[in-house]
Amino acid sequence: MSLKLVSQLPVSFRLVNRIGEILHEILTKNLVLYGGADIVQQLLAGNEEYAITTMYLEFKNLADPADPIVAPAFDRSGTKAYYDALALSPDTDYLRVALSAPPLLSASSAEYVNNRGTYSAVSEGTTGVHGKTFSEASNSAVFGAALVVTPDPSDSTQDQIYARVYTGIDKILKQTGLEIGVRWPTEVL
Repeated sequence: MSLKLVSQLPVSFRLVNRIGEILHEILTKNLVLYGGADIVQQLLAGNEEYAITTMYLEFKNLADPADPIVAPAFDRSGTKAYYDALALSPDTDYLRVALSAPPLLSASSAEYVNNRGTYSAVSEGTTGVHGKTFSEASNSAVFGAALVVTPDPSDSTQDQIYARVYTGIDKILKQTGLEIGVRWPTEVL
C-alpha cells in the first residue's frame, strides 16, 4: 500500500471583515515536510496525540506597510528549529494558534469518502511566541504558516511540523479589530 500526501492544493490566507466579506486573499501552494510522513505513520500506529491541532502563523513587523517581504527558502527537510531560530530575528516571529474548528472532511472525487481534510485557524493575541508585538501599529504582516502537531499542547518544545507554506511576495497586514485566517486543505491519495 502506498499513500501519497498531496501538497499542491491551494492554501488560502484571508483578511475578512466582521460580516464575512473577504478584504484580501492570497492563494498559494504548500509543501509537506519529510517529518509529515513520520506524523502520518504515528497516526496509523494509533498515536492520537499526533493529530494536527495547531497552526503557526509567521509574521514580520515592517518599517513601512508597503515594504516587501522575502519568504525564506525552505525544502522538505525543514523542522521546528527554523521557528526556534526566529527568537534571534529583530522583526519576525510567529503565533501558535489552535485550529478554529475540527478539520472538515470531504472527498476529492467519487472514489473517496473522506480523503481530504481542510484545516482552519485564525490569528489571535498581540504577542508572538518570541515576544514580538503582533498589531497594526507594528505593521505586522502575516506571510507564512505551518500545520503543526502538538503532542503536549502545554509544551511547545515537542511541536512537530507537518507542512509549511508562504505567500510569496505578498502579505496580509494586521488591521485593528480584524484577524487573519488561514484555510488549508490536505489530501491523501
